[in-house]
Amino acid sequence: MNLQLIPEPQVVQSRGPEPVSGIRGWKVQLQLPVKDVRLLTAAQRIFTEVTVRTTHDGSGVFSLVTDGTPLNPLMARRVEGKHDGYVLITDTDRIELYALSASGLFYGIKTLEQLITSGKGTVPALTVADWAELKLRSDYLDLRTVYPTYEHILEYIAEMADYKINTLVIEYEDKLPFGKLDFLRHPELAFTEEEHQRLLKTAYDHFVTVIPKQQSFGHLEYILKHPAYIGLREVPETVSELCPHRAGSFEMMAGILEEVAALHPHSEYLHLGCDEVWTLGTCEDCRRSGLTPEASFIRFVNQLAEKTVSLGKIPMIWHDMIMHATAEEIAVLDKRVVVVVWIYGGHRMKADARLILHKLRDAGIETLGASSVRCWDDNGDQNYPVIHNRVRNVQDWIELARSEQLDGIIHTNWGCPFSLGSPYGLFETSRYPAFLAAEQSWKAGADISSFLVRFLHQFHGLPAERLTGEEWADYAVTDYYSLIPQLLADVNKNRLTAELIDAMIQYEIPAQRRSPLHTFLFRGAMSPDSEEVVTFLRDKYRSGYGDLRRAKLRMQTVLAELLPPQMAELFIRSRFYRPELFEADLRGMITDLEIIEQKAGEPYA
Repeated sequence: MNLQLIPEPQVVQSRGPEPVSGIRGWKVQLQLPVKDVRLLTAAQRIFTEVTVRTTHDGSGVFSLVTDGTPLNPLMARRVEGKHDGYVLITDTDRIELYALSASGLFYGIKTLEQLITSGKGTVPALTVADWAELKLRSDYLDLRTVYPTYEHILEYIAEMADYKINTLVIEYEDKLPFGKLDFLRHPELAFTEEEHQRLLKTAYDHFVTVIPKQQSFGHLEYILKHPAYIGLREVPETVSELCPHRAGSFEMMAGILEEVAALHPHSEYLHLGCDEVWTLGTCEDCRRSGLTPEASFIRFVNQLAEKTVSLGKIPMIWHDMIMHATAEEIAVLDKRVVVVVWIYGGHRMKADARLILHKLRDAGIETLGASSVRCWDDNGDQNYPVIHNRVRNVQDWIELARSEQLDGIIHTNWGCPFSLGSPYGLFETSRYPAFLAAEQSWKAGADISSFLVRFLHQFHGLPAERLTGEEWADYAVTDYYSLIPQLLADVNKNRLTAELIDAMIQYEIPAQRRSPLHTFLFRGAMSPDSEEVVTFLRDKYRSGYGDLRRAKLRMQTVLAELLPPQMAELFIRSRFYRPELFEADLRGMITDLEIIEQKAGEPYA
């Protein structure tokens, strides 16, 4: 059955050829063993009249059925023992939906909503038995440099639930509304207490669990820049890394963890980061300890873990700083720490992941995996994820989750290499690999060859009939970004995302792809008196910088809708600073470029 759903359901069975229509006008009953207003809200998005009844039959079955339909709670047993499972029946005269958890019923409602939207109000008669293969299916929100406006963040959290993502790791950095440590708040961009509470409530309302990420060892630029903490750096010239043996280091982090935990009273986990502490072991205090860098790392993590547990949270850390630790060193690591293994590519990715997963398991340490849907990829100037690498990495981790029996994967989504680095392409451009990862986490082995078409239909609203025919058989899942410019006219959902991708490509053509000026500017420096060279550079300036002006205006227009003004300025500067330097060099070589500017259009600014 050709359903345009994301994620693809586990089991779909036809109940006949006659379609089901008029569903939105049907009266339905929610019958719940425990009251949950979130389910009522979700049902009311579809049905005009919903009544709620609390059951006391001891079955533990959550159900939604059309009025007058007898309950068949045995259906729920089809998904017994499964994560977030549900059974959905659509027929010409009824809807039946059963689950053994509130989250399962919620995801069943989401599937029904996708069916109705995809079919423009009409759905096929079918039975769906569906469940998640991974218990934890996580997206990632990186708030270090450039990220969506607050209202867009709330929209994205709600949208994650459409794709059955149930966890969101948030790296707040200085955007949390710190209280006692209020000097850590960003002076303009930090959430207010009310905004933060609304964010957490939005996540809760959509069955998304928030895991706060508080860097506690490395990547501490926003903390160690403050005069009171500069002395805690491992070495003075590295602003981001903490010395674990320095007096005051643990006390500083303990105070920060107390505030982060208090701001997330319902979060089960607290992610401590602890990755990429590159200078660890180089200062005099570390050398005097007599410990290896790995042993120093584990000693400090154990202190952080003890504090985290005392705050009622389960500590998480990244794996990389203990990747080369000995078995004896790892044996000392606090067994309450969950280690998240992140490896984002390379021909040995799965082999290396298995080595560290097995080493940690042998030591009695719980593990999770981490892919990335947006990361460095040897391309810090990327304007959207390097998609062939990201698809492969997600698939590799899904295979590992099955073979290693992992409970979950955090699909990381980095906004920049580090907080003082150049931003990657905006968060909006990463929804494509993020929702592919969500589907694979729900159903390992879902049809990846049809994901491109299903995403264009579900996420961008392109008509299904527009995406059929022989030409679509030639496109691969990695063709999404290159297709957007030619499909832009048909996009009617998440249009800003499509316009952003189109704007990035219009920038890349003159800046990176089509003989950009900087690739031969050296000729002007070498041959300033050559008529041939000067004429050639004038011509390249005329075409290239005319297109760059237009790309910049287009980019500014789109970013004004997506980013706070100062973030929009930062992003524009990150993309155009280098071309403007090259232009300044050319102006030093050729003095009559103003004539070319007048011919090309508006001044480049």
